[in-house]
Amino acid sequence: MPQSRAEKLSQQYLSSDDTGFMAAVAAQMQSSWEKKRKEKETRYLQMAKADLNACIGGRLEEYSAAMTDLNSTYEKFVLDYAQVEDQIRKLWLQLLQEQQKLLALSDKKHKAAGETDKEREKGQVKGMAIAKKAVEDFGYLISSLERN
Repeated sequence: MPQSRAEKLSQQYLSSDDTGFMAAVAAQMQSSWEKKRKEKETRYLQMAKADLNACIGGRLEEYSAAMTDLNSTYEKFVLDYAQVEDQIRKLWLQLLQEQQKLLALSDKKHKAAGETDKEREKGQVKGMAIAKKAVEDFGYLISSLERN
């Protein structure tokens, strides 16, 4: 059945309506694709955010553990340092006490030496006085023997 000219014209008109319909379908499809693309982007961003949060959470746990370890090491260092400082201070105090004992002993020996020197000097003076007296007596004896 051959188509008549009217039918051909009607198909052309229908084809212009088809073009509009096709454009509407294409716009709807494009809108659907855009919506799906946005949904995929949203899901991707949500998954990326979840992965990032998990990674950050893991790093925060590592950081927290490292800080705890660092703080405990620092506290141990401070306590050890304080103990060493206490021992050093104790040794300095013992050294000071020994130095004070030595100073007191030195003063005591110095005084004793001074007293011994005074006693020796008195003894020497007394001995020299006795020797002088003996020399004088000997001289007196010689003089008295010569007169006789």
